[in-house]
Amino acid sequence: MTKRQMLLGFAAMSLSFASVMTARANMFSNDAQSQVGTATITIQGWGSANGFANITFNSIPIGTVFAGLFQISPPQQSTSYAACVDLQNFINFGNSYTYQVWYAYGRAGALAALFNTINLNNADEAVGFQLALWELVYDSYNNPSNDNLSGGNFIVTFSNPSGAISKAQFFLSQAQGAAPYFYLRAQGQYQDLILVPEPASLLALGVGVAGVALRRRRRA
Repeated sequence: MTKRQMLLGFAAMSLSFASVMTARANMFSNDAQSQVGTATITIQGWGSANGFANITFNSIPIGTVFAGLFQISPPQQSTSYAACVDLQNFINFGNSYTYQVWYAYGRAGALAALFNTINLNNADEAVGFQLALWELVYDSYNNPSNDNLSGGNFIVTFSNPSGAISKAQFFLSQAQGAAPYFYLRAQGQYQDLILVPEPASLLALGVGVAGVALRRRRRA
């Protein structure tokens, strides 16, 4: 199996990409606050334990998707970890990609803020975190009552490790409301990412986005 096949993405499928792309675009348009720069980063490999899941999207069986957190270099906004937002594009270990870096505020931030409670060496938790993010993006972003990996648009029918689905449901139950985070917007046909903050960066992130919000209120 090649790195291109491993690194997520909807491979070998018949699927309307419009639905997938719309979900990603909606999350970005809802959450983006202010662009803070542009960065070229290298996807070094897995930054956590990893595994895979079988998924169905819009009632179409997609097959196996690999999941875990990426390790990136150089670090961005005091973190070396990132998670995949969109499933319609690919990304390769060892390759470099250019992104717009955006302050963002939304439910993905509440999920990312759980990072300091996650054991990255535990595959149930690392894979569960990524599955929770996909569920949030493609099914329940503005409606936590739709947090259900067994129903809706995005369905996980099997995971390895087997405990990843229940961990994803738990993380979603904890990720209520909204919080700040950084969104990496791809400048080409490759995956959008979110930065997953290391604990020391959480406070600084909150202060930064609060400043953006205050400036917006003053201009209003």
